[in-house]
Amino acid sequence: MLKWCKDLRIGEGVKKADKIRRKLNHGKIVPGVYLITFSENPRNLLEIIPALTIIQQSAADICPEIIGLAGDKDEAVDMVVEIIQEVYDATGDFRIEEYWKNR
Repeated sequence: MLKWCKDLRIGEGVKKADKIRRKLNHGKIVPGVYLITFSENPRNLLEIIPALTIIQQSAADICPEIIGLAGDKDEAVDMVVEIIQEVYDATGDFRIEEYWKNR
Protein backbone atom coordinates (compact mmCIF):
# COMPACT_ATOMS: atom_id res chain seq x y z
CA MET A 1 0.00 0.00 0.00
CA LEU A 2 1.29 3.43 -0.89
CA LYS A 3 1.85 6.08 1.77
CA TRP A 4 0.06 9.34 0.98
CA CYS A 5 0.61 12.65 2.76
CA LYS A 6 -2.51 14.08 4.39
CA ASP A 7 -1.82 17.42 2.73
CA LEU A 8 -1.23 16.02 -0.77
CA ARG A 9 -0.35 18.68 -3.33
CA ILE A 10 -2.19 18.14 -6.61
CA GLY A 11 -1.09 19.79 -9.85
CA GLU A 12 -3.50 21.56 -12.17
CA GLY A 13 -2.85 18.96 -14.86
CA VAL A 14 -4.24 16.17 -12.68
CA LYS A 15 -7.87 15.36 -13.33
CA LYS A 16 -9.79 13.09 -10.94
CA ALA A 17 -7.04 12.81 -8.33
CA ASP A 18 -9.09 10.46 -6.12
CA LYS A 19 -9.55 8.03 -9.01
CA ILE A 20 -5.82 8.16 -9.77
CA ARG A 21 -4.96 7.46 -6.13
CA ARG A 22 -7.33 4.47 -6.06
CA LYS A 23 -5.81 3.07 -9.25
CA LEU A 24 -2.27 3.50 -7.95
CA ASN A 25 -3.17 1.89 -4.62
CA HIS A 26 -4.47 -1.15 -6.53
CA GLY A 27 -1.41 -1.43 -8.80
CA LYS A 28 -3.17 -0.20 -11.93
CA ILE A 29 -1.41 1.64 -14.76
CA VAL A 30 -1.81 5.43 -14.75
CA PRO A 31 0.21 6.85 -17.66
CA GLY A 32 1.50 10.40 -17.69
CA VAL A 33 1.23 10.97 -13.94
CA TYR A 34 4.27 11.78 -11.81
CA LEU A 35 4.65 11.45 -8.05
CA ILE A 36 6.61 13.79 -5.80
CA THR A 37 8.08 11.99 -2.81
CA PHE A 38 10.53 12.56 -0.03
CA SER A 39 13.94 11.25 -0.98
CA GLU A 40 15.50 8.20 0.61
CA ASN A 41 18.88 9.49 -0.58
CA PRO A 42 20.26 12.10 1.85
CA ARG A 43 21.91 13.94 -1.07
CA ASN A 44 18.52 14.68 -2.68
CA LEU A 45 15.71 16.85 -1.38
CA LEU A 46 12.78 15.30 -3.26
CA GLU A 47 12.21 12.67 -5.92
CA ILE A 48 10.08 12.74 -9.06
CA ILE A 49 8.83 9.25 -9.88
CA PRO A 50 6.75 8.27 -12.92
CA ALA A 51 3.61 6.56 -11.62
CA LEU A 52 4.25 3.69 -14.03
CA THR A 53 7.25 2.59 -11.97
CA ILE A 54 5.20 1.74 -8.90
CA ILE A 55 2.78 -0.70 -10.51
CA GLN A 56 5.14 -3.45 -9.39
CA GLN A 57 4.40 -4.41 -5.81
CA SER A 58 8.08 -4.41 -4.84
CA ALA A 59 8.48 -0.81 -6.04
CA ALA A 60 5.27 0.28 -4.32
CA ASP A 61 6.44 -1.28 -1.04
CA ILE A 62 9.62 0.82 -0.95
CA CYS A 63 8.09 4.04 -2.29
CA PRO A 64 8.56 6.91 0.19
CA GLU A 65 5.61 9.00 1.32
CA ILE A 66 3.96 10.75 -1.63
CA ILE A 67 3.47 14.50 -1.17
CA GLY A 68 2.47 15.52 -4.68
CA LEU A 69 0.73 14.40 -7.88
CA ALA A 70 1.59 16.07 -11.18
CA GLY A 71 -0.01 15.70 -14.61
CA ASP A 72 3.29 15.65 -16.50
CA LYS A 73 7.02 15.90 -15.92
CA ASP A 74 7.20 19.68 -16.41
CA GLU A 75 4.48 20.19 -13.85
CA ALA A 76 6.32 17.84 -11.46
CA VAL A 77 9.52 19.87 -11.80
CA ASP A 78 7.61 23.12 -11.21
CA MET A 79 5.92 21.60 -8.16
CA VAL A 80 9.27 20.51 -6.69
CA VAL A 81 10.67 24.02 -7.18
CA GLU A 82 7.60 25.53 -5.47
CA ILE A 83 7.85 23.14 -2.51
CA ILE A 84 11.56 23.79 -2.02
CA GLN A 85 11.04 27.55 -2.27
CA GLU A 86 8.14 27.42 0.20
CA VAL A 87 10.23 25.50 2.75
CA TYR A 88 13.23 27.77 2.31
CA ASP A 89 11.11 30.94 2.62
CA ALA A 90 9.46 29.63 5.80
CA THR A 91 12.55 28.22 7.52
CA GLY A 92 15.69 29.46 5.78
CA ASP A 93 16.69 25.82 5.46
CA PHE A 94 16.13 22.82 3.21
CA ARG A 95 14.81 20.28 5.71
CA ILE A 96 11.75 19.55 3.62
CA GLU A 97 10.54 16.36 5.26
CA GLU A 98 10.86 17.83 8.76
CA TYR A 99 9.02 21.02 7.73
CA TRP A 100 6.32 19.13 5.82
CA LYS A 101 5.48 16.82 8.69
CA ASN A 102 5.47 19.55 11.37
CA ARG A 103 3.48 22.29 9.67
